[in-house]
Amino acid sequence: MRIKQIIYIVLIGLSAVLWNGCDDMHDRPLTSTGGVMGEESTAEMYILSEGLFNQNNSTLARHSFTSNTTTPNYFEALNKRGLGDTANDMALYEDCLYIVVNVSSQIEVIDWKTGLSITHISVLQENGSSRQPRSIAFFGEKAYVCCFDGSVVRIDLNTLVIDATLQVGRNPDGICVQNGKLYVSNSGGLDTDGIGPDNTVSVIDIATFSKIKEVVVGYNPGKIVAGWGETVLLITRGSNVEEGDYRLIEIDATYDVVNHTFEEKALNFAVNDELIYLYDYQYSTNQTDYKVLNQRTRQVVSDSFIADGTSISTPYGIFVNPYNGNVYITDAYSYNVKGDVLCFNPHGQLQYRIDNVGMNPNTIVFSDRNSQSQIDPTPEEENKSNAFANRVLEYMPAPGQYMNTTTMAYKTGFNADEVLEYATERIRNRYIISLGAYGGYITLGFHSPVANRAGEYDFKVYGNASYNMFGTATGALGGSSEPGIVLVSKDTNGNGLPDDEWYELAGSEYGTSNETRGYKITYHRPTPLDANVRWTDNQGEEGYVFRNSYNTQESYYPLWIDEEEITFSGTRLKDNAILENGMWVGYCYEWGYADNHPNSTEMSKFKIDWAVDATGNRVHLDEIDFVRIYSAVNQSAGVMGEISTEVMTVENLHYNN
Repeated sequence: MRIKQIIYIVLIGLSAVLWNGCDDMHDRPLTSTGGVMGEESTAEMYILSEGLFNQNNSTLARHSFTSNTTTPNYFEALNKRGLGDTANDMALYEDCLYIVVNVSSQIEVIDWKTGLSITHISVLQENGSSRQPRSIAFFGEKAYVCCFDGSVVRIDLNTLVIDATLQVGRNPDGICVQNGKLYVSNSGGLDTDGIGPDNTVSVIDIATFSKIKEVVVGYNPGKIVAGWGETVLLITRGSNVEEGDYRLIEIDATYDVVNHTFEEKALNFAVNDELIYLYDYQYSTNQTDYKVLNQRTRQVVSDSFIADGTSISTPYGIFVNPYNGNVYITDAYSYNVKGDVLCFNPHGQLQYRIDNVGMNPNTIVFSDRNSQSQIDPTPEEENKSNAFANRVLEYMPAPGQYMNTTTMAYKTGFNADEVLEYATERIRNRYIISLGAYGGYITLGFHSPVANRAGEYDFKVYGNASYNMFGTATGALGGSSEPGIVLVSKDTNGNGLPDDEWYELAGSEYGTSNETRGYKITYHRPTPLDANVRWTDNQGEEGYVFRNSYNTQESYYPLWIDEEEITFSGTRLKDNAILENGMWVGYCYEWGYADNHPNSTEMSKFKIDWAVDATGNRVHLDEIDFVRIYSAVNQSAGVMGEISTEVMTVENLHYNN
């Protein structure tokens, strides 16, 4: 991914796929490089990973310096649910962790001592549309959150309710407090009117919560923090970010004027007293420079901060531990795998790294106190894990933007058997698996049969759908729904294979005009491999699975398949995604489809009693052994790519030891 795409993720919070899902709840040790394992005066570290846009897979990890162990999916292990979609910022203030979840448009408030959620505050406009909160700052008993809709909302920390809203510039990207004032960087990064980026910082008087000035700083201002003395530091990214026009700017917070523009370019930075740690990507040499500046003297302290030759593939964030001055850099790698955290001492020597903390780790906060959370699973919880699917018997994804990546259980050179084996590993770990465009499917098996209990839900399909509420054009719930049709089968012949008759679970759209039965589609291997993937169907239509600039792997057609064509057949659901206010909204069907409603809702559960045979007649099954799910919509949603069902796992709701 090129720098232009990096900025799109940083600025807009857009990532593209892959859910890390429920990680193992057992703690994992650090990877040591021979340096000091502990950190003076520091008890814990929390790492926020945004995941990928519209995939509802943000995660929070916790590392304990007392025990030198890391819990990668800390929030989910304790709260039994995910954080939401594209978490952008986090802060530890007094006894609470506050997490800004951009696409889900909420602020998750977590009791720091226990790790348990207190509440999540919805950040919505009056019409129910998302404000897309981005960054958070605190002063006294108030929190302030800047939002991409051009507003700053104020939250009363005693009631955890939004008590005021103020309009600032276009698409504010960052916020900080300095000298009794709020400073908000207005990026204009979601420009849909052709105006171009914004170039201002809004200055807000905290006492009156009113805007007192706009400071012109340069195009596309982003990260903004309080600097040394009474100053504010920020980055401007120019009108063409691919040209690397990143400028580090200093604002005098007494007179609210630009005080200095540093000669050294900066893509990202962190501040420790008068020292500024920064990195910048050099297009001419395809390398990243890491420097240290002294803000007070304006001098370069180090032209090459990383002194031991440690390589970082894709730096995604930089942070300083306020308790000892150690510097942390997160590595996002290819953006669709779990990233790492690397700790350097103030002299640029690697002390240790923590592997696989989460996908696109973007924020780290530190604590000098130990929390009291209990994350070890009880025997009941260990037993409950056996309720989840433990085998992938078939996996045939359709072409898509995540083809030939780990999201589709692929690593370079894998054959079909290795893909199937990796898919089983991912399902057992409850990591998300994408089924690709229309027709792509997966077949799962269980520890024991799933019983059919009359009047009850029998199993639950975990996906990554969410309610984002960007619009209300249809009157239905809107969000990231990518519905898949669910089928079930009983192992009647007892051979342990899914080769008996299959029955569709008739969802809310069964037999209506919203479905096309007997639909068949064929995908054709592209020439060259990195071209769009053409499809033809039995309705006389044709089109493409389009490539996009966020996923640039070799091909969107499965590399482990030798055939020149792949054909899928089944029932096609009517397109459910609508472009509203510049964002694609996937509207949910009422019930009966996978990855259609959030996992926290009843609509993610299924009844075996819904089963019908090929002619539409109801059938009674006392139990089932296999569940098959396939992508049921054939639609391209612009920059979002194809509509693709994602599956994390399936749970037997009646499992008992």
